[in-house]
Formats: sequence, C-alpha cells, structure tokens
Amino acid sequence: MIGISPKAVDTVEKEIVDSKFLESMADRRPFMKRMFTVFISQEPKRIQNIRDALTSGDVEKLRHLAHSLKGGAATIGVERVRDCCLQLENACRAGDLHSALALMDHLEEEMRHAYEFMFNYLAEH
Repeated sequence: MIGISPKAVDTVEKEIVDSKFLESMADRRPFMKRMFTVFISQEPKRIQNIRDALTSGDVEKLRHLAHSLKGGAATIGVERVRDCCLQLENACRAGDLHSALALMDHLEEEMRHAYEFMFNYLAEH
C-alpha cells in the first residue's frame, strides 16, 4: 500500500485554474469558454465512471479514466484536479484501493471547485 499523506493530496495552495494559463488564453476567450463548456458537460460522466470503476474494483479501468481526466485537466490549467488524478493513477498502479477511495473523495471536491470557477468565468465573460 502506498498510503496517503496529507502532503500528497494537499493542493489548497495551488490555484483552481492556473493564472498563467488564463493569461495565455486572454486573447482567445471564445475558445476558452468552449473548452470550459465541454469540460463542464462531459467530465461529470467521467467522474461517475471513475467512481463506478472504484466501486467495482476495476483498477485498470480506474487508472485509465484517471489518466484521461488528468490530461483533460492539464490541458485547461486545472492543476489541482490534475494533481488528484496523478495521485489516483499512482494508487491504482500500486493496487491500493484504500488510498484510491480517499483520493476519489478529494478529486470530487476539487472537481466541484473547478466547476464553480468555470461557471463563474462563463458568467463573467
């Protein structure tokens, strides 16, 4: 078991969405809004699929889904979600479903923060 240390999942110090990424996309707001809209519309299903894979103990599917979400989150600067996915992926590689369960709760919390940020961004821009 790899176990979880508070340091491993402590992502509070990071921004929800990387400000450097937002700055780099400042002149491409319509594209950014589309990316956020797609993330908001598609990722809840992936989160449910991750939860289902965890519940059924399908470690390989869980690892693959976490890896996919990690890439999507990294693409749009959602670093805290990306970090959670990396930790979840590592727990899967170690076969540590106990840690994966705790990480899943943290991932869902970070996704709520990301959705809130994105909804606010869409409303303001």
